Amino acid sequence: MQNQYRNRRPQRNYQREERTEQNQKNQLIDVYNIFKYAVIWIILSLVAFGVKKLVMMGISMSPTGYVGNGMLTLKEVHNTGAAFNLFAGQPEMIITTSFFAVALLTFVLIVTSAKQSGTAVSAMAALAAGITMNMMERINLGYVVDYIHCDFAPNIPVFNVPDIYIVVGACCLILSVLTRK
Repeated sequence: MQNQYRNRRPQRNYQREERTEQNQKNQLIDVYNIFKYAVIWIILSLVAFGVKKLVMMGISMSPTGYVGNGMLTLKEVHNTGAAFNLFAGQPEMIITTSFFAVALLTFVLIVTSAKQSGTAVSAMAALAAGITMNMMERINLGYVVDYIHCDFAPNIPVFNVPDIYIVVGACCLILSVLTRK
């Protein structure tokens, strides 16, 4: 009887191997999504910074202080508040909230990275880039410089490229969550 156990081949544990392969795949997805998030965040931040510099240069060279074509007007407006000038005059609260929002986005991405779609990762990066750029301006200047005005919709407040990132990123993230399988 002892001999019988000795000659028996060890059986492979296929379930354990499948789980190990799945864990390795999830780790690769984690690294890829985190890298993608960082790259998109950096690229969008650089684009927003470059656009702002070009717009401010164009506005400063204009004799009227603004540049427009009837559809869009580029003009410099200082926004001391958050969206729609909410919380005006409370920069510390806005900066603190912005910092925690970016930290939360990054934490959620890191913890749930393998489960996130490419759309969700890109949306989180756009949100982080928009929030970060506005927060950096608020820290450096005490306000955010908004410069895009829609002449065809005069009730829309003046906004900037990071604001576009925030709105588009939030919409895409909501759609991604609602359409998740």
